[in-house]
Amino acid sequence: MELINSARPSPVQPDPEQPLATIVESMIAHELSSVPVLQNTKIVGILHLAAAQKWIQQAKNLQHRPLVKDAMQANIIIYREGTVLDAALMENNSWFPAEDAQGNFAGIIMTKALVIYLNKKLDTQSQRNQAVLENLPNGILAINVEGKIEIVNKAACRLLDVDKGIIGKSISEIVPESNLLDIIESGLTQYGHKIELNGHTLITNRSPIICDNNISGAIAVFQDITDLENISHQLASVKQLNLDLDAIIESSYDGIAISDHEGRGIRINQAHARLTGLDASHFIGQHIDDLFEKGIFQYESITIKALRERRTITSVQKICTTGKQVLVTSNPIFDIEGNVSRVVSNVRDISELHKLNEELRESKLLATRYETELSQLMLARLKKDKIIVESPGMMKLFNLAIRTARTDSTVLLLGESGVGKEVLSRVIHNTSNRAISGSFIQINCGAIPENLLESELFGYEAGAFTGANPHGKPGMFELANLGTLLLDEIGDLSANLQVKLLRVLQEHEVYRLGGTKPIKLDVRIISATNRNIWERVQEGAFREDLFYRLNVLPIEIPPLRERKEDILPLIMHFIHLYNEKYGVEKRLDPKAIPILEAYSWPGNVRELQNVLERLLVITEEELVQPLQVQIQLAKFKTKFNSPITVNEIIPIQQAKEMLEKELIIMAFDCYPSIRKAAEVLGLDHSNVMRKAIKYGIKK
Repeated sequence: MELINSARPSPVQPDPEQPLATIVESMIAHELSSVPVLQNTKIVGILHLAAAQKWIQQAKNLQHRPLVKDAMQANIIIYREGTVLDAALMENNSWFPAEDAQGNFAGIIMTKALVIYLNKKLDTQSQRNQAVLENLPNGILAINVEGKIEIVNKAACRLLDVDKGIIGKSISEIVPESNLLDIIESGLTQYGHKIELNGHTLITNRSPIICDNNISGAIAVFQDITDLENISHQLASVKQLNLDLDAIIESSYDGIAISDHEGRGIRINQAHARLTGLDASHFIGQHIDDLFEKGIFQYESITIKALRERRTITSVQKICTTGKQVLVTSNPIFDIEGNVSRVVSNVRDISELHKLNEELRESKLLATRYETELSQLMLARLKKDKIIVESPGMMKLFNLAIRTARTDSTVLLLGESGVGKEVLSRVIHNTSNRAISGSFIQINCGAIPENLLESELFGYEAGAFTGANPHGKPGMFELANLGTLLLDEIGDLSANLQVKLLRVLQEHEVYRLGGTKPIKLDVRIISATNRNIWERVQEGAFREDLFYRLNVLPIEIPPLRERKEDILPLIMHFIHLYNEKYGVEKRLDPKAIPILEAYSWPGNVRELQNVLERLLVITEEELVQPLQVQIQLAKFKTKFNSPITVNEIIPIQQAKEMLEKELIIMAFDCYPSIRKAAEVLGLDHSNVMRKAIKYGIKK
């Protein structure tokens, strides 16, 4: 319609009956080579100037006066909205007459304007076609006969994970599995080919492009059916869920009845029919309260109560026709709007419940008996291993240790020096399966210099360092393979060794010093420390990730002063031990027992053992008196507070060595690790070790 509106009138619009000569004069005056011929408002032809002049010349010879209709061209092309004009016609005509929708002459349209209009319309249509192509949900890709990509839309780019830059490239490089070249070769269309590409499930239809009966390329249409596949899987899952739900309902030992929001039965399981003695016909599609009104139920239906009160109701119901009594729990189910949509009722036979209660009571009695027997077995095992435990806290702790032995998790033993961390670690090992397959290996991380500790832990290959064993040496980890490794004083481990220990715990393998091949390990790691290792973590002295690796099963052993019940059994044990060791028959005066029990024992069990051994050795009488006990405890208590005294003149160097020896002994007694003792003395670890060896001091 836009082009028709742009049509312009002709300055000369003759009627077919007008004299031809008059019109020719007007055409010459207006410099027109052709004009439309109108009859009323309808166009009936076109008058060309050359043809008109020829007619006039012929008419002169014949003495004839021609009219317009004699010379006009009646067979003409008229442009109407939507007319498709041949390109040749447009080249041979400078203008075309145009009609409106009613068939009346609308004016003339210049061929140039028509070409511009048609090109614009063609561009618009092309853009529209391109927009349609780009917005199709299906991917479209077309190639020419050479296999070069000519068309690819946005959906195809997304599905193939490419961009528009692939246009002009070979299809074999971009999507080799497309098989479009085979389509060109065969000329056959293929439907419904399924492929998996870039995480998508695609269905492709492929066909040749035929122009003038020749194959000029091939086109593929991709449809992403991933969502459809997912829906299909979900549908299968829902079907399986329904089957599972049916199986669960039917396999329930309790009776189950499901009713709708009006109290009508939807389904029951077989157990419900067995427990009530009523088959499905009494429930399915029936209002549940009809059973009460018909006298089948003695009481109002529990389902109706749950519907009415909108809460779970539990009550006893009697089936009058069968004489059975059942316990019914009806639970309302609410929809998203808060309305009751279903009521699920569980039915249990009361007589069966009584039977189950009796069985439960017997099971509890049996469990109590087993627990008692287990405790007795545990005590017997501890006594066999000569481990003295009497206090409830320690009994509970050793019970935990024995349970821990069933797993391979790492254990962190915490507690003051001398509380028995090594003893407990041996209990864990000896009561585990690892006692059969491997050994219990222990190493004190604070008693060995760092450079030696690394080789002790990880071992070394032949020639790894100067002075190394020419055949190499396995480390503690290897020796403990299939067994248990106790890392004592783990809190004193250097930062470098912390990193290496963490790797061993993570990878379950170790590299010897100088080695290149990993050695696989299966070792139970138990760590022990008398330090607050979490404070060490917060101070940045201990790796937090290593702490969490070691602290899977923490066990804290209480000091001896917090478990007084263990002191007397330990006293009796150590007296018996040293009597046998030294071949004596010494006893402790009963009055000395309260003195020992009242003492705080900062050195815990190790200190108690040391004091008793000293008493039995230095006491000449068979009976150790309370005063002797008090003297020994007082000496120990004031040992480190005594001032330095000089009784005679001796060489300064000798005095220095004596004082040095005493200081090292005091430091070793006061601090659990050599590293800490060295720190307090202001010496490095190796220096303290050399001096201790020099003076014959053992830690």
